[in-house]
Amino acid sequence: MHFAPPRLQHFRSRWWLRAASLATVMLLAACGFAMRGVTPLPFDTLYVGIPENTRFGADVRRAIRAASPNTRLADQTKDADAVLQVVDNSRSLREVSLNAQGRVEEYELGINFTFRLVTNKGVAILPDTTLSIYREMPYDDQVVQAKEAQMETLYQSMQQALVSRLLRRLTAPDVNTAYEAAQRGESDPDSPVYDPNVVPSDNRPETWQTPGTPGTGTW
Repeated sequence: MHFAPPRLQHFRSRWWLRAASLATVMLLAACGFAMRGVTPLPFDTLYVGIPENTRFGADVRRAIRAASPNTRLADQTKDADAVLQVVDNSRSLREVSLNAQGRVEEYELGINFTFRLVTNKGVAILPDTTLSIYREMPYDDQVVQAKEAQMETLYQSMQQALVSRLLRRLTAPDVNTAYEAAQRGESDPDSPVYDPNVVPSDNRPETWQTPGTPGTGTW
């Protein structure tokens, strides 16, 4: 019986591994798949009007730094080229189905986040835009505490999806075009002008409640 030398076996294994990796990459490319890399924002400095001491605010800042490492996050609106303002940030909880005894069997959870993007002069780059996310969750009032924990976990998952959607919107080509037009003074004269220094005192979502113990709804 003939055995290949260990070094030859190692070489063949590496060759097959590389060939398989290359085939996988070519297949993904053929399917139109592309891994998301750095997607820079069109401005050098950005003020984020979401409290930094909240999980949502921290996640948004982390995503921006990862996607646009050359964009500096300003501490004050006057030091920023663009300002991200929060208009509304709320959670919703709606009964979807009831059982024969009239008890809730399923809830629909929702997050509605409305924001705008303006220059440091108040010119609208991106007018009021609402991102909404909804998920359904089975409910059992016999295990209220466990279901409330599950509900909060689901809200957190929805929040992560919201961060991704917000980042995609901020890095869209039309935002770049609108910002460049604003820099040249060619913005639509009918577009609204906002006060870039107005920062809501509390951007946290409203509280939500179940038929049992009220939840906090904090992010």
